[in-house]
Amino acid sequence: MRRIRTGSRATGTLTNAALAAVTTLVAVTGCGVGGSNGAAAQQSVATDAPLKGEITFQTWSLKNDKFTPYFTALIKDFESQHPGTTVNWIDQPGDGYPDKVTSQVTSGSLPDVINLPPDIAHAVAKVGGLLDLTKNVPTLARDYVASGLHAYTYADLGDTAKDSYGFPWYLGTDVSFWNKAMLQRDGLDPANLPKTFDELLSQARTMHDRSGGKDYLMSRPPGLSDIVNSGTTLMSPDGKKFVFNTPAAAAVLDKYTAAFAAGYLPSDVLTSTYEGNSTLFTKQVVAWTTGGGNYIQSTQQSNPTLAPQIIPSPALDTAPLYVQGISVAARSKNLPLALAFGRFVTDNANQVAFIKLAPGFLPGSAASAGDPAYSRSDGTPQGDASVIAYKDMQTAVNFTPPVWTDAMNTNLNQQIALAMTGKESAKQALDNAVDQANQLLGQ
Repeated sequence: MRRIRTGSRATGTLTNAALAAVTTLVAVTGCGVGGSNGAAAQQSVATDAPLKGEITFQTWSLKNDKFTPYFTALIKDFESQHPGTTVNWIDQPGDGYPDKVTSQVTSGSLPDVINLPPDIAHAVAKVGGLLDLTKNVPTLARDYVASGLHAYTYADLGDTAKDSYGFPWYLGTDVSFWNKAMLQRDGLDPANLPKTFDELLSQARTMHDRSGGKDYLMSRPPGLSDIVNSGTTLMSPDGKKFVFNTPAAAAVLDKYTAAFAAGYLPSDVLTSTYEGNSTLFTKQVVAWTTGGGNYIQSTQQSNPTLAPQIIPSPALDTAPLYVQGISVAARSKNLPLALAFGRFVTDNANQVAFIKLAPGFLPGSAASAGDPAYSRSDGTPQGDASVIAYKDMQTAVNFTPPVWTDAMNTNLNQQIALAMTGKESAKQALDNAVDQANQLLGQ
């Protein structure tokens, strides 16, 4: 299973994998593999005839002792409900998945039903390789979480900008977690936790001053999420160029710069010695971190003395969304069966059963909102966190555009560091980051 997150540093795990995926798959779209023909993607699939025949179903790093029994039973159940059908399950290793998908696209061997995150799905959809689900599943918007569907909708695909190319499958978001003892020690009220970045800055100042500079409330440099939370749109409406060098984004970067200069963030936050926000939270140097809905539960096992001090609250401003989904190959030789199996894998009953094997993830089915596990807390901080995570997921946003690459991200981080150390203005840093990103986009 592709890890979505278990703490702040885990976000980087997903992000790096996603960025690597884009870097590799840009080559696919660039060389025009599969052509620009969108006819296959936009075809209507006949779903009224009995299902029959074979398809191939590909997952990403899910064939193991934990998940194999689930998928074996899932496929057996589907085949029993539809006699005469066969689902051949293949699984790809965690590393090199983008390369494998690239090879499958170029060789015309893309599996009929395939697990793709939004960035890889975008590259495949751009060459007409994925079926438009909006056109073929009339209940799509009713059956799945809107934020998850939106992650598979791409503005740069012209007339198909409102189409969706993936069934949301297992999702994740961030919940804020606070060290109650540190807050109280430094004169902050655990019942009045920050809800916005500005409130975080204000309370970071209080913690810094009350502790004599020994404790920190915040310890991470800004990134794309902070730019988006400033109200800035990362890309133009047609999704064809970056435009995030706005006054609002510069203002947020200026606030980070001032906080860094005042000592509200650890001095090494921009250097290679920075241990990461999650590690510093575990060491009780920092009083705030972010993590999945089961963060307290996992901390109870890894750090039982810290866990009782943790209290949750909703993510600051807009929560981030992390998504894995199931797509259908537009050139499948058995589209009715592929579409039916894709829906079966991601229907509410099967999603809920799957998520029970993967604590910390959230189902992408809309009906899961009625599950008490997500709608009603047992009154414990862990129970509160689970409910907060599910609620946040409804409006969470996948901050990373599908065409955002590792090189773009590296350059943005370099420009942010220059701004925060006073070597460039925030506006100049963002101008440089946008110019470089657009140059890379055009290559």
